Amino acid sequence: MAALDDEADRLVKQSWASRSLDSFNVGVRAFKSFRLKCGEAEQTGPSPEPEVLRFIAHLHKNGKAASTVAAYVSAVSTLHKINHWPNTCDNYLVKRALKGVSRERVSEDTRAPVTPALLERLLLALPHVCKTSYEAALFKSIYLLAFFGLFRIGELVCPSRHDTARSVLNVNDLATQPGKIRLRVRFSKTDQTGKTSDVIICQKAGHPLCPVRAMFEFMKIRVQKSGPLFMHFDSTFVSRFQFNAVLKAALSFANVHSVNVKSHSFRIGGATNAIAKGVPYEQVQEMGRWKSDAAKRYIRPTEIYVNDLI
Repeated sequence: MAALDDEADRLVKQSWASRSLDSFNVGVRAFKSFRLKCGEAEQTGPSPEPEVLRFIAHLHKNGKAASTVAAYVSAVSTLHKINHWPNTCDNYLVKRALKGVSRERVSEDTRAPVTPALLERLLLALPHVCKTSYEAALFKSIYLLAFFGLFRIGELVCPSRHDTARSVLNVNDLATQPGKIRLRVRFSKTDQTGKTSDVIICQKAGHPLCPVRAMFEFMKIRVQKSGPLFMHFDSTFVSRFQFNAVLKAALSFANVHSVNVKSHSFRIGGATNAIAKGVPYEQVQEMGRWKSDAAKRYIRPTEIYVNDLI
């Protein structure tokens, strides 16, 4: 029986995506901190409805975005379900309070898109901010794949230098063919069950922003070891922290001081650029592996040239 209980626990844990588990833990910690400030003892039973409502009010007064408030309350709800407690988070007034937060505080996505011009400037900066030519080629490949393949950064780099995640591309997920590369995405934010999807990118010979040529060049020098596709020369993994640090250094070298250029700006920029080049929205949605109309939030306004329209 003990072995079956252990297996059941393992399967439950396996159902959680790593990012979802992180979000759950952050939300529960915030709730515990709130209860401690209110002088409450350690929780051993369900939260009464007024406590959950006060938690929502506390988060709102402290400037939390509507999506964050909803995520934290979802974490509290999950905590109740795990412990088989009556779940007051599903009560009518709690849902109305969350609706009120979303109506009163509409959060704007301020992340700026990486444009082709900015992408070129970042690539030119890499040899100056990276310690070796290997590192420059490594980050060049990541930048170009993130932009043209509309990849989430969590699909390209690891949580840390020594820990990977199942959503991260493995070297075995890359197949090279004359003039093109094929990348197999085994798991993603919208595919937690491993249905997989393929991203095929074709070469544009001679273009400085060609991701296929960049990948061909990187694979010639990549350390010969299994594991994540993007590794340092010492076989450690490229982490999200390192990606952000190099991006910050490249932006500074390129004299770009926008605090709104983030890791996700490559995916946003790639989608915006595709639409600007006339790619149909449905195709962009498929390219970025969006399962809903969430892609519309990523597409930034483009300049309208009247001469092209009359």
